[in-house]
Amino acid sequence: METYGYLHRESCFQGPHELYFKNLSKRNKQIMEKNGNNRKLRVCVATCNRADYSKLAPIMFGIKTEPEFFELDVVVLGSHLIDDYGNTYRMIEQDDFDINTRLHTIVRGEDEAAMVESVGLALVKLPDVLNRLKPDIMIVHGDRFDALALATSAALMNIRILHIEGGEVSGTIDDSIRHAITKLAHYHVCCTRSAEQHLISMCEDHDRILLAGCPSYDKLLSAKNKDYMSIIRMWLGDDVKSKDYIVALQHPVTTDIKHSIKMFELTLDALISFNKRTLVLFPNIDAGNGEIVKKYTQFNPKTYEERINLILQMCVEAAAEAVKLNCRILGVGISTGGRVNPREGIVLHSTKLIQEWNSVDLRTPLSDTLHLPVWVDNDGNCAALAERKFGQGKGLENFVTLITGTGIGGGIIHQHELIHGSSFCAAELGHLVVSLDGPDCSCGSHGCIEAYASGMALQREAKKLHDEDLLLVEGMSVPKDEAVGALHLIQAAKLGNAKAQSILRTAGTALGLGVVNILHTMNPSLVILSGVLASHYIHIVKDVIRQQALSSVQDVDVVVSDLVDPALLGAASMVLDYTTRRIY
Repeated sequence: METYGYLHRESCFQGPHELYFKNLSKRNKQIMEKNGNNRKLRVCVATCNRADYSKLAPIMFGIKTEPEFFELDVVVLGSHLIDDYGNTYRMIEQDDFDINTRLHTIVRGEDEAAMVESVGLALVKLPDVLNRLKPDIMIVHGDRFDALALATSAALMNIRILHIEGGEVSGTIDDSIRHAITKLAHYHVCCTRSAEQHLISMCEDHDRILLAGCPSYDKLLSAKNKDYMSIIRMWLGDDVKSKDYIVALQHPVTTDIKHSIKMFELTLDALISFNKRTLVLFPNIDAGNGEIVKKYTQFNPKTYEERINLILQMCVEAAAEAVKLNCRILGVGISTGGRVNPREGIVLHSTKLIQEWNSVDLRTPLSDTLHLPVWVDNDGNCAALAERKFGQGKGLENFVTLITGTGIGGGIIHQHELIHGSSFCAAELGHLVVSLDGPDCSCGSHGCIEAYASGMALQREAKKLHDEDLLLVEGMSVPKDEAVGALHLIQAAKLGNAKAQSILRTAGTALGLGVVNILHTMNPSLVILSGVLASHYIHIVKDVIRQQALSSVQDVDVVVSDLVDPALLGAASMVLDYTTRRIY
């Protein structure tokens, strides 16, 4: 990008933006003397993050040097005020600016909905601030969603807006936001001649456009006397040499969030290939910025005491790791089997699959130990929450999730909300009865979907075949010390074992009949199968729907989830939703 600017001979470390405001103050002085008006021009500068502050700082310094003409109010909002984004408002304080107002406006979640809600939260809070400050002009920079909220508020309250760095073209949603701010603004300071032409093409008055160059130019002018290697060595070690390191920064592409993690993986692979020490800078608080940082796995103890102690131990370890990673812990989300009262955080009842798991208060011991809010829900419900936030249910009003694992669970989203039922028993889809004389189920009944299609059911059938020497076919074996399970049955079916194929077909048919009942009862727009067995059942389920379902629901799609550990992601989703959206 080409930049334009000029230097005053007697002020070689002043940038064009500081000098611009000096010239503006002279003009303001002449107008004040002519009109006999000594009122200062009240300027509000609003900054949302460390990136826009680096552009606004030279302008703020220029305003500050002319206190007889300008009154500067600094409003700080956005990620400036978030712990794990560095509390970068401290940079402003270190530069000796008084922060007039601090507004917490970020709704955490790092997805599209969180960005929209952050804009809404800022719009709710800004009118009171602007009414109190009553600025003559507000200075807004760039193309961030926070800046759009600032410009919208000021424009609707008849406050003049000076927009910095409008007219640029960079792609994605940033262009749309930047151009929207341009049309809300009254004055424009742009960086390049092409940006100036874009502003004119957008019907902006040429007399209200100043071509001043990039504000970062001012920073460069004052940077040559600073020892930046000492900063690099602080992060990368005292023995790092000049030009023998990499500084990397990558922001997620907000219009392609689904591939953001893959993009980061490719970038990290490329950086590793250079075999140099690398300082990676944290990205902005954009959508596409969330992921599972670390996962702990332990075998499930048999007793209640052992189980609670293990959960507490793992949470303490995770909290310690979060401190190392500079992550702020919002709360704890727990996904568990059984019927759960999420309001109280209590497991009311569980099947025989989980012993000693009835009337168990999970919230109190964890909250008391960790001093954090705790949310608990059934694993099927959590899987549905994960699909709503991160998966194929995103944006859908009505859908159903079925988990195919050790047992069969489910979750129902209706009108964008999770359905719990009057006694928290909704979505026990694994216990839909599909046969009056079917096999016994762990719930005490018989003929349930879970009795046919769960991992436990397939394990039972695999053992029967193995005991009769009918499981193993050419190309497979089971070590003596290894228990026969569902995966052995699936392997045998793939290798042509007709009896194993028949068992899987029966299990898939039972699951398909359950899905047909769901389609006829709830009429969702999508059914999502998740869990380790989902991909083995999907085609059979679709065949059953074509044969058994009413024609009005046969077009409802059934898909396999593309999420890894949806119940775990759903537990995280609970924390994000309750701590950042429902309670402000």
